[in-house]
Amino acid sequence: MEWVEPLALAGRIPTEEKCFALLYSGLRTDSTGRYSYLALGPRDEIISDDFPQLPDGKKWFGYFGYGLKNRLEKLPKDSPGIINLPDCWLVNYETVLVFDRDEKKIKVLGDTPNFSSPCESVKSAVLDDLKSNMTKPAYLEKVRAIKEHIAAGDVYQANLTRKFYGKFESAPSPTLIFENLCRLSPAPYSCLMKMGEHYIISSSPELFLKIDKIGNIESRPIKGTTAISDKKSDLAESEKDRAENLMIVDLVRNDLSRCCIPGSVRVKSLFDITSYAALHHMSSTVTGKKRPETRVIQVVKDCFPPGSMTGAPKIKAMEICSKTEGMARGVYSGTLGWISNEEAELSVVIRTIIIRGQEFEFQVGGAITHDSDPEAEWRETILKAEGIRKALGIKNLI
Repeated sequence: MEWVEPLALAGRIPTEEKCFALLYSGLRTDSTGRYSYLALGPRDEIISDDFPQLPDGKKWFGYFGYGLKNRLEKLPKDSPGIINLPDCWLVNYETVLVFDRDEKKIKVLGDTPNFSSPCESVKSAVLDDLKSNMTKPAYLEKVRAIKEHIAAGDVYQANLTRKFYGKFESAPSPTLIFENLCRLSPAPYSCLMKMGEHYIISSSPELFLKIDKIGNIESRPIKGTTAISDKKSDLAESEKDRAENLMIVDLVRNDLSRCCIPGSVRVKSLFDITSYAALHHMSSTVTGKKRPETRVIQVVKDCFPPGSMTGAPKIKAMEICSKTEGMARGVYSGTLGWISNEEAELSVVIRTIIIRGQEFEFQVGGAITHDSDPEAEWRETILKAEGIRKALGIKNLI
């Protein structure tokens, strides 16, 4: 198949497809963004509220939602969200296109698909309503409450999130929203998935887990964010952000030690600064070697949910966040991508929009620490939502 940019095919996926998955690497860095995937023709599905056992010899595309935390630990049951999806939804497809950006080649696994003609221009969606589960005063008060938990020694860090939701005047074009998000907020782990009547639109910069066939594991947690207008050196030298990042690095090291060969877990790099369209992020890379007898799905369970989305200690942080937020996160804060019993590549579900018909929701958050200033944490959440805000045509976040 001749080379074509994967994003150019997004609007040509047949509309009758019940499920499809486009994993698009919209930003190339030294270590990410080489491969994109387009999976079509659903063959088998796994829809579950628990971590499934995966059949051998199959590659699955989909997500593990944040609610699976309750299958791992005894935690408070979250109140339903706005758009409620199963906690786990994986699909095995008849056809998978693998796009190699470096070599400009497309490998077709299965039959070569037939694509629709290019769509006519579609008008941008118009919002009819926008709401949130927290007002700004409520958010600031919840930050202060978490700081009280920290002062009491309950946790060192907790990741507080806030949900936005609303409706469009008419059913939008998810493809157009995805294209807008990729243009406004390019990231290594962009995604457009159709799961039944739901669309998952994501532009995540964060790798949860990458596992290869010989058992090498890599995770790149992100903690620490500033505006693109700020100097990178300011973030690099920030004691608060470095402490915030280091706590999660230690958490990820602990998670990986549960499934890795003893002594193999290493911090490959610490406090790297990467620049994106609207912000700078601080990330670190943690690696390990999987125990030969450990299945890939067990690695996901041992490390789930992503530590950057919980806090530390992990279990207590999840408990505090559930009580504080008052609404299920859904897919957000979980992980999505592809997985088999031999390998996997899964991103952290952030910078993500969920659409069902005319309804939508998205979520933003940040780590609260002892040194957190509530107003500064508020501004950071707004900064993180900048790409989504523009992609949806929202003038101001409430």
